[in-house]
Amino acid sequence: MSPAALQRQAALAGAALLAVLLVVILDRSTGEIQATAPPPVARAQWETATVGIFGGSRLGDTTACGTPLTDQTLGVAHPVLPCGVDLVVAYRGREVRTEVIERGNVGPESQFDLTPALAGELGVEEPTTIRWRFAG
Repeated sequence: MSPAALQRQAALAGAALLAVLLVVILDRSTGEIQATAPPPVARAQWETATVGIFGGSRLGDTTACGTPLTDQTLGVAHPVLPCGVDLVVAYRGREVRTEVIERGNVGPESQFDLTPALAGELGVEEPTTIRWRFAG
């Protein structure tokens, strides 16, 4: 490496060191500790979705999430959300906390589907629009 290149690198390193020292000195001279504000906590927002009912013919099977599907299983099938995500679903004044127990396999006009037991808890008898949110 040429002496001029070495001299240039030394000058750049010295300038960088001087800049770091200046920042440290200015930070300490204020006498205050800079605290970072915590991130805002988002409140769960209600969404709407068209839902159907799944599983009637699959009772006794195990879902893609490993949940045995019985006539008492509460849960939803969703094409994207991962297994186990907690949700609250609501219909006509009834709210039920549930979770994703099946991946994919939703009706052609549904955004997600309810198990027969969950549909019964909510009073859903046919494809309809419900409210839902992430449980928090």
